[in-house]
Amino acid sequence: MLGFAKGAALFTAGSSVVALAQFLDPKLTAPQPGPVDAGLPDLYQPGSLTYVSDARCYLGRDDGGFYAIVAVCTHLGCTPRLEGDAFVCPCHGSRFTREGAVLQGPATRPLDRALVGRDAKGHLFVHRGRLVDAGFRFRV
Repeated sequence: MLGFAKGAALFTAGSSVVALAQFLDPKLTAPQPGPVDAGLPDLYQPGSLTYVSDARCYLGRDDGGFYAIVAVCTHLGCTPRLEGDAFVCPCHGSRFTREGAVLQGPATRPLDRALVGRDAKGHLFVHRGRLVDAGFRFRV
């Protein structure tokens, strides 16, 4: 019986070390540098938020135009997911509104916004290297 208790204790300790390592080293992905092609404007319906993985952003469209919410949690850089009407960070539980404002910490500032524009071929692009204010919209 004592051997079982030691085994259970070792298993618990090992599991705790793995969980701590994942907490301290979140899985991060790097976006492509510079502008990233997001396709033609007609691909995006008004009211939509679409994840553009190469840019690591959510491209949105509303009555004002196109905007990009950077999918990098402002706490430690994990990638929040859109779940219903909120962005949820899987690493430490921060929650943001659909517009990127903080609902619940530990993040203390809203999600960043990236520049959206249009290239010579008529395609939209997202440029993560150029941040803009939350009111910015690109009109087609």
